[in-house]
Amino acid sequence: MAGLSEHFRLEEVADGVHAAIATPAGFGLCNAAIIDLGGTTLVFDAMLTPQAGAALGRAAERLTGRPVGVLVQSHYHGDHVRGSAAVGAAHVVSTRRVRDLVLERGPLHLRGDRDEVPGELERLRSGATPALPEEREVLEGWYGGILATPADLEFRPPDLTFESELLVHGRRRSARLLTFGGGHSPSDVLLVLPDERFLCLGDLLSVGFHPSLSDGNPEELSRILREVRALPTDRALPGHGPVSDAAGIAEMEGYVTALRGLARAALDERVDRETFVGRPPPGPYARWKFTTIYRANVGFLYDRLRDAGPTAGPA
Repeated sequence: MAGLSEHFRLEEVADGVHAAIATPAGFGLCNAAIIDLGGTTLVFDAMLTPQAGAALGRAAERLTGRPVGVLVQSHYHGDHVRGSAAVGAAHVVSTRRVRDLVLERGPLHLRGDRDEVPGELERLRSGATPALPEEREVLEGWYGGILATPADLEFRPPDLTFESELLVHGRRRSARLLTFGGGHSPSDVLLVLPDERFLCLGDLLSVGFHPSLSDGNPEELSRILREVRALPTDRALPGHGPVSDAAGIAEMEGYVTALRGLARAALDERVDRETFVGRPPPGPYARWKFTTIYRANVGFLYDRLRDAGPTAGPA
């Protein structure tokens, strides 16, 4: 399957289970998974663009011998759902909250992205955007994917929704879909393959990339990650970055705690917001990609803790 798509590379996680890892310059941006349930093919997340979504659907059919039966949307953010219609799934599944958000915010966010990206791309190429050399290719792919996405993109929201848990059964294996609420976003869905001890976590997990915190609830994200760490896990697929494991989940939880601690210390030391946000990421996260998201994260946490006052709780 080598060279199947410019948007992702396939990695076999278990027999009949493949991770689609987004390539740096491609239009996928987020990771996805292709799972042969036996009689039914399930895809987890649809990537950033219809080009990547179509390639994902083709890859799933080549791997399993059948079209996609079920597409799971982990949350409503564009890099996970804009490829949905192109995947060609019989059904799209997520929570009711994700469905509402795809319908309410999906077209609005796409319009905003298409308006902002030309300027962002110019700043990146001129060196005005703080970016590591190794992340420039990813950002070019991200921005290029947005510009290659039609302004009148067909958004495909879930047609099947669940409240807390759903089992999708096949002849070969069953997939367990869970939500513990919203942490990274207002509603986050994860997938568990119990026998394979494999998790698909969407942006509840990010490996080597700064995860966006500002559309969610950091305290709830920490709680959800504690719930996730209690699940049987040998391997875990993040929304961004390589396949990881339980240690990667713990590192993600530590990231949220560390950034809250930095924001609390800055407030206690009366560091002004601009100075604080302008500081580089601390050592463990210094080489993580999406530097601009790091700055947005610490600014968000600074504002959140400042507005909550001294009773905001432990960092």
